[in-house]
Amino acid sequence: MLAAPNAQWNPIILAKFRGNASTSEHRKKILFYGHYDVIPAADEKGKWVADPFTLSGINDYLYGRGTSDNKGPIMAAIYAVAELIAHKGLESDIIFLIEGEEECGSRGFAQAVKVNKKLIGDVDWILLANSYWLDDHVPCLTYGLRGVVHATIEVRSEHPDLHSGVDGSTLLDESLKDLVNLLSKLSGKQNQVEIPGFYEPILPLSSEEEKHYDEITRTLLERNPTLGDQQELTETLKRRWREATLTIHRFYTSGPENSTIIPQLARAAISLRLVPNQEADQISKSLVGFLHDEFTKLNSKNMLTVNIDHLAEPWLGDFNNEIYKTLEEAITDVWTGETNQRSRRSSTKLQVSPVTVPRVSTTTSSTLANVSASPLPEPLDSDMEDPHVMTSQHTAPRRKPLYIREGGSIPAIRFLEKEFNAPAAQLPCGQASDNAHLDNERIRLVNLYKAKDIFKRVFRELPRR
Repeated sequence: MLAAPNAQWNPIILAKFRGNASTSEHRKKILFYGHYDVIPAADEKGKWVADPFTLSGINDYLYGRGTSDNKGPIMAAIYAVAELIAHKGLESDIIFLIEGEEECGSRGFAQAVKVNKKLIGDVDWILLANSYWLDDHVPCLTYGLRGVVHATIEVRSEHPDLHSGVDGSTLLDESLKDLVNLLSKLSGKQNQVEIPGFYEPILPLSSEEEKHYDEITRTLLERNPTLGDQQELTETLKRRWREATLTIHRFYTSGPENSTIIPQLARAAISLRLVPNQEADQISKSLVGFLHDEFTKLNSKNMLTVNIDHLAEPWLGDFNNEIYKTLEEAITDVWTGETNQRSRRSSTKLQVSPVTVPRVSTTTSSTLANVSASPLPEPLDSDMEDPHVMTSQHTAPRRKPLYIREGGSIPAIRFLEKEFNAPAAQLPCGQASDNAHLDNERIRLVNLYKAKDIFKRVFRELPRR
């Protein structure tokens, strides 16, 4: 265990597995990053089909909070290492770094890693498995994530909460008015962010990356033509993955809950989603400076405070490097024939009566997930010798994974790349309908077994390149 800088934060798990002694002189080191913490799963409205904190097997899926985000993929990686060691096939050193604060912005993670860097050791590659496919059918590889700046903007008056009829006048500087004026300066027409220089660092779209979007939309529309026009779908994905945005999340005002109060204090929470080549620290400084400049123009007697609550750097991986090539080959081999799969139902598996489960997803694009209510999925066919073995009467065509970016953020990934000077790659293990962060989170057993097989190949073959 690595102790977190704050005793109230969860510890970080560090585990090392050494490869074959015969390869010690040139053995490479792969750091697998994940997180064991989860978000709350209160079941006050009875939406879960089983206790969210008791692992439940239902129709070839595992249900429970954290099954997909992120405990299931972590276990697949651990079992991959165990099987390689058992057969003396581990040719790299595998370092597991599993934190317990990812859902809270990776509090203390960077500090703990810096303090314990010698204990962790050198790293050649970084691997994550903390996201999902675009749909329920086609495996993906993620090579880009947006970053984020969370900020709180507060305007406070010298006067206390006042009654607008008794004390209000045109001479009074109202905190909420000042705050609304400030927020209106942050974005303009078509939601363009008005912070000076905000868009200047953003990288142009390369022709090679453009091909990825063509492949994504063509593949998705083959399976689901209702997604609409290919060009419109492409533009939607580009806007969610490649464009920086600003969002106002919530307001708070002081005083009693009635309509006649002039509040002493007004506060708003905002976030800026950043894209690769924008620096979170620089953007946050520009945000603070811009707000103070605009506040000065108001000539208000009130006081402005801007707090930067959280930063996460955007990330862009090199999808042409050795780790992505190894992942692509492993995925292509392991998932070939998946559409004609057969599985055997375990006699010990929990079975339940059909119930309605919302199929809502927080994936890269919720447009691509089935958002209508549907019953629990039917179990896979039952004529397979092992549940993780895929067979087919007719060999399916080999399909490469889709190379995708995502609109969300993982605070640790870019930090780890910089700290260890090593490239990172992201392997989504779950499906779009996994419902991570929602009711009835789950992961398909087949996906877990296949993820384990992919990890085995990467841990064995990446060092040979």
